[in-house]
Amino acid sequence: MKKTIFGIPLLLLSTACYSITQIQADSLINSLNSTPDSLKASVLNEISWELRNSAPQKAVEYGLKAIEMSAKYDDFDNLVKAHSFVGVAFRILGNYSESTDYYYKGLELAKKYNVVEQEGYSYINIANLHIYQEYYNSALENLNKALVIAEKTDNKRMKAYVYLNFGRAQLLRKEYENALINLEKALALREEIKQISGLAVCYKYIGDIYFEKNNFENALVKYQASLKSVDENSDKDLTANIYIKIAEIYLQNKSFKLAEENANQAKLIAEEIGAKLVIRDAFKILAEIYYQTNQFKKTAESNKCIIKYNDTLFSQQLSEKIFNLEYRFEKEKKQAEIDLLNKDKQIQELLLTRSQTLSITLSIILSLVTAMFIYFLYTYRHRQKQNKILQEQKEELKRLNLSKDKMFLIIGHDLRGPVGSLVSLIEVLLSEEEISSNKSLVNTFNVFMKSVQSINDLLENLLFWARNQRGEDAYVPEKLNLNLIVEKNLLVFKGIADSKEISLNTSILEEYNVVADKNMLTLIVRNLLSNAIKYTPKGGSINIEIIRKNDHLQLSVKDTGIGFTHEVADKIFKSDTFYTTTGTNNEKGSGLGLILCKEFVKRMNGKIWVESAPGLGSTFSFTIPYN
Repeated sequence: MKKTIFGIPLLLLSTACYSITQIQADSLINSLNSTPDSLKASVLNEISWELRNSAPQKAVEYGLKAIEMSAKYDDFDNLVKAHSFVGVAFRILGNYSESTDYYYKGLELAKKYNVVEQEGYSYINIANLHIYQEYYNSALENLNKALVIAEKTDNKRMKAYVYLNFGRAQLLRKEYENALINLEKALALREEIKQISGLAVCYKYIGDIYFEKNNFENALVKYQASLKSVDENSDKDLTANIYIKIAEIYLQNKSFKLAEENANQAKLIAEEIGAKLVIRDAFKILAEIYYQTNQFKKTAESNKCIIKYNDTLFSQQLSEKIFNLEYRFEKEKKQAEIDLLNKDKQIQELLLTRSQTLSITLSIILSLVTAMFIYFLYTYRHRQKQNKILQEQKEELKRLNLSKDKMFLIIGHDLRGPVGSLVSLIEVLLSEEEISSNKSLVNTFNVFMKSVQSINDLLENLLFWARNQRGEDAYVPEKLNLNLIVEKNLLVFKGIADSKEISLNTSILEEYNVVADKNMLTLIVRNLLSNAIKYTPKGGSINIEIIRKNDHLQLSVKDTGIGFTHEVADKIFKSDTFYTTTGTNNEKGSGLGLILCKEFVKRMNGKIWVESAPGLGSTFSFTIPYN
């Protein structure tokens, strides 16, 4: 007899062929106590996946429980799946930062435990997120990796996802013919494996291609085919968006009654799941219908609703972003204060030790003066030894005092500007589609973004420098994927590079693994990228290259920036100068970054150097032993 939970076969759950509602999901969760431990993570994963579109916040909750359960029982396949599913839910919620973290954790786990199929899906998830972020080169790079795995394992389901995302990326780049070819491939594969729910997505994007080409007749056929295939109970977000596109087509054709019916249907579904963007788009269509049919009172009412939802969406996202930013800033600020207090405490302890040593020494000297002459030689040698210790302590105290003064100088000079910018810009965070055409607001947001990144980079460099000076920064080598570290840093700096119209490129032809300290290696790549962006003018480019040389890997960051002389090159790596200049947009720096890079490369048995000339750009390179 087949095992069931509330009448739902476990076999169906495990193969993701059964759509469930949120109420059924909650009932299933309550029944987990009677479910065998070996099935709990699998059930939680499938519930998370089924609820990703209809209840993404619940999907996150169940996915996190699946992570906990699969880790407890070393269920590596479900552990990797759970990270991917949580990442998908966060992406649907618009939380791209959390989504990125879970995607990359899932990829690392898939490689570590050799879960090949989930490694392929991890590449697809990362590519999907990059498409939303308009980071197309990286998206295509990850999709090609997934395609290799799909073909190697003959996984048609995975291959269909790859072709679908190829098509999405090309659609957004207006490469309509290529997009149509790839979407048709995805559709054919899903028909072959009878993945009914996937057909609706393919039809929807094919319809979008015809819509963009103003071929509304074919677009309507595809949207209606998508509507027939979609599971309206489990994928209400897609259903509502299809009704919106159909309403737009009828509006174009002046079929106002049909347009109104479909817009109202989209609004009804969107109100049920709380999709405010779709509700607003429905009101936009209704307002245009009422305006063209001279129903001006209804037009005004619809416009009021549009304004209301615009304000609600903006306020909601602004509040969330302000809270997250304030929390992160306060946390980092407190950590910096703690480190400074610890440094002051250390200095005070050294002063006290010196004072005590001096007192003891003076007492010894006074005692020896009254001692017998026979002990004179012993006293003389003892005094010399004590004087040597005192001199060493004096030099150490002097160095620590200079370092402390320099830290206060850096903090006072470099953080004053960014903090001031943060306070003045905190109420106008990031951009929305509705204001993206407002050049003034876009410029303001770009300044805000650069200020926040400046604070983050400076605080991180200060903390690393402080720990390194105290000898607390231990070198912990581990096996790392250098390509992943480069990709993560490119994502971090994409927004700043875009604000200066700088293109970020990579010339990495294969996958490289090294044994190194993860924090140190990440800091080196981050600082080299940050400097390249800082000193590259608007419209420039930056390229990252990795090549293998004998038993070392060489990573180079080449920019088309302003460059510098040999004299400057001699200063930037010296730890006693903290040499820095302003960037092409008057960006401030502390001079700490390259000093830390030099020390960390040296600790990993590598070398770092720079090749530059005024007006010809710069190329910073470093080597680390190859695994």
